[in-house]
Amino acid sequence: MRDDFSRGTIDVLFRRARAKCSNPACPTVTCGAHSEEDKAINIGVAAHITAAAPGGPRYDPAFSAEERKSPHNGIWLCQTCAKLIDSDSPKYTVELLRAWKTIAEAADEQEAARMAAFSTIEKMMPELLVEMRKDLTEYPLKREFILMRKSWSYGMAGGYQPLVYYYEDHDDLDDKIALLCDYRLVVDIAYNDVKRYRFTQGMADYLTQAS
Repeated sequence: MRDDFSRGTIDVLFRRARAKCSNPACPTVTCGAHSEEDKAINIGVAAHITAAAPGGPRYDPAFSAEERKSPHNGIWLCQTCAKLIDSDSPKYTVELLRAWKTIAEAADEQEAARMAAFSTIEKMMPELLVEMRKDLTEYPLKREFILMRKSWSYGMAGGYQPLVYYYEDHDDLDDKIALLCDYRLVVDIAYNDVKRYRFTQGMADYLTQAS
């Protein structure tokens, strides 16, 4: 049995996305005038982020039926993007779709721009963000991290140990961190030639938010 959206939920998703496709690369307006004055055209789809039934794209058995058909599990897309995300679910992950949804439903342009930055970094450095999410989940109070090679050693006064990301694990690591700095998601706090950084609270909140 499919846990389909109700008519009311579909309308909520349509309105929250302002009738536009939620893919940041495709802000297609999904409604328009019909040739007959008493009709309108809709080319939008209320798509499931996690599938409505077992075997579907991104299906999550941990969801209840109510959660599966709630607005939280829906995203408004044009028909093309709705087909795209279900045809390549390993690329269009739950995390990415939730980022799209947040961008589309952002209350103002500043918040939309901030969330667009998150969408960009999700595409450009997914493996690094997975590791950062894991670290901040395990150590929720830590904010500082350093970049180093596995053959190096590093210690701070008082025995404090920051999070560490290794060059051997991530290609172009300096460039990726520079991009995070450009977006003001991390702050460069280099000291004594050590490449040392701090997550902003906004970045930490984004990485640890509930899926």
